[in-house]
Amino acid sequence: MKQSRAAVLRRRRLATSATAAMILGSTGALLAGQMPASARELSSLATPQLTTSARVAHRTLRQAVRDYVNHREGAVTAAVYDNVARRLVVVRPKVRGWTASIVKVDILETLLHDTHGHLSADQRRAAKAMIERSDNDAATELWDEDGGASGVRSYNNDVGLRQTDPDVAWGLTTTSAADQITLVRTLLRQSKLLTNHSRTYERWLMRHVVVDQRWGISAGVPSNATFGIKNGWLPVYKDHDLWDVNSIGWVRGDNKRYEIAVLTEHNTTEGYGISTIEHIATIAWNHVEADHHHH
Repeated sequence: MKQSRAAVLRRRRLATSATAAMILGSTGALLAGQMPASARELSSLATPQLTTSARVAHRTLRQAVRDYVNHREGAVTAAVYDNVARRLVVVRPKVRGWTASIVKVDILETLLHDTHGHLSADQRRAAKAMIERSDNDAATELWDEDGGASGVRSYNNDVGLRQTDPDVAWGLTTTSAADQITLVRTLLRQSKLLTNHSRTYERWLMRHVVVDQRWGISAGVPSNATFGIKNGWLPVYKDHDLWDVNSIGWVRGDNKRYEIAVLTEHNTTEGYGISTIEHIATIAWNHVEADHHHH
């Protein structure tokens, strides 16, 4: 048993090390690869239990998230759009974070917008690898086809993002939790920006992310709920190699319907960032409204 597990980890390490190093634009600096969290680190992160759930249940979502974030190290910002209450809650709205791999949602939206949803076989292969496995080479390929930072910026302007600044090194794009909610919501409602087929396609990929990348905004959510997700994790060389850990997506279940984005910066470990996100995700699930008229 131990051997096979070691073999799995070794295979995973080999697979990720191939795409681990990503060269940054003209700076020539090396960006450490977005290695998946080690299985051991993830297994030690039990789904956070809200021991004070009885006490906080009557409080608002914003207050509950704020109370929790106040006790976390690093910089944390979160946004939740509750479709039942029709309310956007943003905690620490002034915080900006580096995207790491959550920008891959933006990269694919830009491409689907520019092509009116008509992707070549090569583009579909790259899109699948980029979203489902978070493959960096595939992301760079599609980023270049988008026209790089200026191409993505152009699409973001159409969407109305005001707090996102694409960087030549796509993983160092900066953004806000509220802008990430806007991007996710663009996949969930009709607009002139993306065809229905395009939206369905990207949502499908986000619902089929590989199992070891399903941590984050999915935490605390019952097994009968559905979710789409994209995570990002990166030791940032500009930030003394502290970890940037992010998770964005949507959740549907038990008559609850919401989009959620959590960005965390300056984490001493990847696991610390993940546990912050997962605790906030659990609070969100427990506090959003359920639609009792909707069956």
